[in-house]
Amino acid sequence: MQPIKFCLILLSCYGLLQTMSGCNRRSETATTPTTQGPDSAKVIVLRAESVRKDISLPAELHPLERVQIYAKVPGFVRRIPVDIGSRVSHGQLLAVLDAPELASKVAEANANVQTALARFQNSQDLHRRLAAARQGAGAVSAREVEVARNQMRADSTGWVSARQMLRSLRDQQAYLTLRAPFAGVVTRRTADPGALVGSNQPLLEMENNRTLRLRIAVPEALTGSELPARKLAFTVKAFPGKLFNGTLSRKSETIAPRTRTETWEFTVDNANGELKAGMFADARMGVARSQPSFLVPPSAVVTSQERRFIIRLTDGRTEWVDVSQGMGVGDKVEVFGPLAEGDIVLQSANEEIKPDKPMIALKQ
Repeated sequence: MQPIKFCLILLSCYGLLQTMSGCNRRSETATTPTTQGPDSAKVIVLRAESVRKDISLPAELHPLERVQIYAKVPGFVRRIPVDIGSRVSHGQLLAVLDAPELASKVAEANANVQTALARFQNSQDLHRRLAAARQGAGAVSAREVEVARNQMRADSTGWVSARQMLRSLRDQQAYLTLRAPFAGVVTRRTADPGALVGSNQPLLEMENNRTLRLRIAVPEALTGSELPARKLAFTVKAFPGKLFNGTLSRKSETIAPRTRTETWEFTVDNANGELKAGMFADARMGVARSQPSFLVPPSAVVTSQERRFIIRLTDGRTEWVDVSQGMGVGDKVEVFGPLAEGDIVLQSANEEIKPDKPMIALKQ
């Protein structure tokens, strides 16, 4: 019995030692700290691209020329052979006015011219006679000859002045006949024969609409872009689905302070007369950057109250880079800043990713 009991005691001690050893190993395992590696994130590699975008902007059609016809001198309408919708050629008669008091002034000025001429001729003849007598045996003093010469000069000036007055009144008489300053169409008429008209209200209004101006207010962010081929297409409500074309002719070269836009003007051929001045249009044009730029997903740009930035990886560490945002192109946006081709940028950035943090790039 003694050997058996001794063996049982040895087995019990061995099991106890194994149990204590296992507990120690578990305790060591639990207290040993685990070492975590740096975070990883999907990135994109910046590549300079030629950016082109099709945009749609509201526009308005204007005539190539528009003018209001005023009566330069007050008068009564004697005849007005045109009405709204009348197509007229350059120099064509538009209206004839009557101004009886002006005719009286012209007759009076004409009489003054004849009187001044007669006075000048008399003083001229007197001067000639006195000058001849001075050279002969007559007793004419040099003083008398000088006085006659001065009188002749004064009368000559009076004659010239009277002629200028007559010419001015005749020019005013010519204003009673109104003619078209260019070829176009009469769009407004405000008086009829017998009406008294003056310079306070236009008598007629006319436009040259065979060529139209299409004016577009281009946002400031797009004014640095170019328009390939300098052409665009546009539609108007009067002709749904029909495309019209325009050619860029000029820019205002200034930004309107209130709207932050620049006016671009396009020339539109309207020889068939389909389009009307004053129509609103929907203009569609493809603008392109003059230089390549960088495009990134919107998720790569972080916008906070203080700044707008993207997160760049440099030597495996994060770096916040301030950028400005351009126009959106498809599912991407333009970014501008201290960037270079080949830079590695986080595809999804946020403010929780602090600068100088180690990060592993996962390239797509």
